[in-house]
Amino acid sequence: MNRILNATAARVGVRLARLRDEGEAGAETTEWIFIVVGALVIGGVVIAAITAFVDGQIALLPGG
Repeated sequence: MNRILNATAARVGVRLARLRDEGEAGAETTEWIFIVVGALVIGGVVIAAITAFVDGQIALLPGG
């Protein structure tokens, strides 16, 4: 049992050292969530604006 814990601790230590040496590369998960949510909000605003414009133009058509 002790050997298993030592081996696991050694693996975790090696992995942590490798992560510290690599540093940050790219966007983190939370950053991607904010980027995607922001893109969805912007898309929703654009769709709402286009829909409002088209509905306004349809209302101006004769016989409508």
